[in-house]
Amino acid sequence: MEVQFAGSVMSLEDPRGFIITIRRAKDDCDKPCIFRWNVPRDGGLKKLEGKLQPPPPQNFKLEGYEVETEELLPGQTLRRHIGSPSPFWDHMVAGERYELFWPGAEYALWAWGTFREHWNQEIGVSSGLPPHVIPGGVSCSFPCVEVEESQSESEPDDPQVDKAERVPGTPYISVSLEGPSEVCKPNKMLFTVKMTYEGLTSDNHEAVHTDTKPIIIHNHGFAHDNFRLQRRCPEFDHIKDADADEDLIQWKTYFDDEQGACHMIVEDPDVEVKVTDSEFFYCLKPGETVVKHNCIHYSDLHPDTMVGNNYRYQYWGGYVDWWVWGDSEEHASTVVKLPCWLNDHVIYPADNDGRPGIMVPFSNVVEFSVVS
Repeated sequence: MEVQFAGSVMSLEDPRGFIITIRRAKDDCDKPCIFRWNVPRDGGLKKLEGKLQPPPPQNFKLEGYEVETEELLPGQTLRRHIGSPSPFWDHMVAGERYELFWPGAEYALWAWGTFREHWNQEIGVSSGLPPHVIPGGVSCSFPCVEVEESQSESEPDDPQVDKAERVPGTPYISVSLEGPSEVCKPNKMLFTVKMTYEGLTSDNHEAVHTDTKPIIIHNHGFAHDNFRLQRRCPEFDHIKDADADEDLIQWKTYFDDEQGACHMIVEDPDVEVKVTDSEFFYCLKPGETVVKHNCIHYSDLHPDTMVGNNYRYQYWGGYVDWWVWGDSEEHASTVVKLPCWLNDHVIYPADNDGRPGIMVPFSNVVEFSVVS
C-alpha cells in the first residue's frame, strides 16, 4: 500500500484529501483476482498504532461492475481518493503537522477469478477463502492550515500511470505528443498523438523487439479523459516552495465543470462491434504507429486566462481493456460487445479471454504560452 497526499497542505476549509494505492504483489499465481475496498465502509485509514484486527465477517453480492471492486493481476494496482482523514477531521488544529498512519487490516471481500465468473455470486467469508491481510506501516505527513493561501480551480487528480505498472509479457505501447508552443485568442490548437506498438514488455518493464506479432487493441484507453490540460499557477514561488514538490504545486489540472461528466439511464441492449472497426479498434504491426489529432479550443482554457499564462498538455496514461494477437484478416469475423453508448470499456468478453490488460504510461509534455 502507498499513501500520497493530494495537495501541499491540508486546508480545514477545503481539504484535498489523499490518494491510496493498493498493489497486488507479483507471485507464482498468474490468475486474476477481484478485490473490493470501500474507504468509508471498509475502515479506511486510521491514525492509530496497533495490531492487525480483523473486521467483522463480511459478504458482498457482486451484481455487475461497480467502482469499489476491481479485477487485479499480479503487479497491478487499485487507487482510491479519500476526501478527508475521518474520523480525526473534527480534532485537527490549524498550524499543526499530522501523520496519517495505516495500522494494517484484514479484508474478506476478495476471490480468485474475474468479474464475469462471479456475477450474481457472493464473495467474502462465505466463499471459505481466508481474509487477505494488507500490512501496516505506511504513512504520510502533512501540515494543517485553516485556509490554503492559493486555492486552485482543480480537483484532486488521479495519479499518472507509471512505467513500472506495465505488465510483463503484454504488448509494449508508448504515446508521444507534438503540438504548438503558442496560442492566441480565438485560435484553436491541434495536438498530434502518436501511439506506437514497440514490442513486448520485459520483466523490467522495457520493450523487447523480438518474436512479436500483430495486435488489435480497443482504443478507449486513449480517449479524451486520459489527457490532462494543466495551467502553471501564477502564484508559484520558487523560493517559498523550494522544499515542496515543485511539479505538484507549479502545475494544476484544469477541470471545466461545465463540461463535466453527465449521467445516463439507458436500457438499450449492448452492441456487437467487429474488432476490425477502425472507429473503436487499432490494428498494429510491431513497430507501427497510429496517429490521431486532439483539438483544444481557446474556450477550453481557464476563463480568466490572459496573455503570458502557460499551459501544458499530456497523455496521463491509460489501460487497454481488450486486445488480441493477430491482424484484421485473421479476426475479420471477431466481435465484442460494447455498451449501447459505445464509448466505454468492452462489456463482453469482460475478462479479455484471460489476457491481462495493457498498461500505457504517461507521455511527454507539450507546453504552450498564451500570446496576443
